[in-house]
Amino acid sequence: MVMSSDMDRHFAEVSSVYREVRTTDREPIERIAMELKGLPHPKGADIGCGAGRYDRLMFEIIPGLHLTCIDANPAMLEQVHGLLAGSGFDAFETRQSTVEGLVLEAGAYDFVTSLNAVHHFDVPDFLRKSRDGLVAGGCLFVYTRLPGQNARSIWGRYFPGFAEKETRLLELGDLHRWIEDTPGLRFVSATCLRYRRRSSPERLVEQARHRHYSTFEFYDQDAFEEALTVFLKKVRRRFPDTVEWHDENVLVHVLRNDD
Repeated sequence: MVMSSDMDRHFAEVSSVYREVRTTDREPIERIAMELKGLPHPKGADIGCGAGRYDRLMFEIIPGLHLTCIDANPAMLEQVHGLLAGSGFDAFETRQSTVEGLVLEAGAYDFVTSLNAVHHFDVPDFLRKSRDGLVAGGCLFVYTRLPGQNARSIWGRYFPGFAEKETRLLELGDLHRWIEDTPGLRFVSATCLRYRRRSSPERLVEQARHRHYSTFEFYDQDAFEEALTVFLKKVRRRFPDTVEWHDENVLVHVLRNDD
């Protein structure tokens, strides 16, 4: 995972509250489970697992799962272990690794996931490492948001500079090209998912102050406070009561195909 020291510090600092301030979407995991239907004991690797919110959801939805949870940040992995063990799941292991240093056992996994993390990676390297770990016919699932989707979010529309500062997100065409340029991988589909959100202004402020998106690390403290004040004024002017908007993400399905 190509991550600066500032980003590494950011994730260490937010690890204890990360699950509480981020939104976890059930639909992509349900779609992944449908693709794995018929495998009695699917073995997966989640690269960039964060604090484990999607890992717990995978255990709840995917029967017979064994999961390797991989992240560069040890504080996040502590959160994963505590969450999964505390929830009664034991068919997992945690592994600290960057993408650059990652070595997956050849052909060991039925599926690999990256859930809201791929923008932190060297993508061609990530794709090669994922391919090497997959069995023939195994699946790679990438769940992310595209730049346009980010710009249409509540943050992109109302938080000054948010969409402009977030330059790490991938265009779908670039991701498609990198997949097709990786020998042994085949692009299967990209499914756009749209979610209706509701929140209070106070909750949004709480999320921003806890830096629930790492994009906020691109603001210095004074600029962040100024932007947050403007954001709150705009939101309250537009939404007198409950704040409502739509979030969008894309789920990309990739197949290991050695033909």
